[in-house]
Amino acid sequence: MKEKVYIFGTGSTGRRIYDDIKEQFSVIGFLDNDVQKWGGNVENVPIIGDPRKILSTDFDEIIIASLPAMDIIKRQLLELGVPTGKVNTEYVSVNVRARINFIRDYADLYKEKADGYAVAEGGVFQGEFAKEINACFPECKLYLFDTFEGFDSRDTVKEHEEGLSVFDGGHLADTSVDMVLGKLLYREKAVVRAGYFPMTTEGLEDEKFFFVNLDFDLYNPTLEGLRFFYPRLAENGLILIHDYYNPGYGGIKKAIGDYEKESGTLRKFPIGDHCSIAILKSLSF
Repeated sequence: MKEKVYIFGTGSTGRRIYDDIKEQFSVIGFLDNDVQKWGGNVENVPIIGDPRKILSTDFDEIIIASLPAMDIIKRQLLELGVPTGKVNTEYVSVNVRARINFIRDYADLYKEKADGYAVAEGGVFQGEFAKEINACFPECKLYLFDTFEGFDSRDTVKEHEEGLSVFDGGHLADTSVDMVLGKLLYREKAVVRAGYFPMTTEGLEDEKFFFVNLDFDLYNPTLEGLRFFYPRLAENGLILIHDYYNPGYGGIKKAIGDYEKESGTLRKFPIGDHCSIAILKSLSF
């Protein structure tokens, strides 16, 4: 008999996990903290929503399917009385750890070559990965590009028109500049560029970069991010782009493909998190 599981999270990560496990497990429902999704369904599997409703039901596991909210959701479930052994973070924690290991190893290998260059992140959200960039490159100025108000509707309109993703303006708005800066070890190195990208790059035309993380999730800012950062990238500099392998964010592959049509083939390689693609700028290949 198949184990009975719930998936906590109805976004693209939850849907990807569902596709991966639906033959192995019996997915009996989805949970989500967004009350507007309660009562709906994902591929005919009901969105029960409120985790309190399933406490008395027979289930083997709750699989957490949200990278940014993993710790919050785990704490929420444990406080409700769900046994630790029934809370599964493996599907997302492996991905997070792979990204962190990658940037730490990359920084150890090339940190000295980063002297005199800046680093940056586009799509900061709550600052968890910005914290890692800041710690790995403590001598580098860190530019942080984000609306800090969630997705901009100017970008999500195109997503809907071309069937790239289903997200609306304001998605991922649970953030703030203070929240992000409070997580940085070398806060004095941070330069916040809040607003609509790429307008927020104004005045940085002469800046050079060694490492950039693009986590915009959407086609327009990802393409504009490549247009801005790649020509300003140092040799052996690298752009890491999140959600390349995530089918819920179709604009990411399209943005990279369209940029390659403009500039030529990029040196791309996976990093082992089943999600991200790295782009290395090296003249020695």
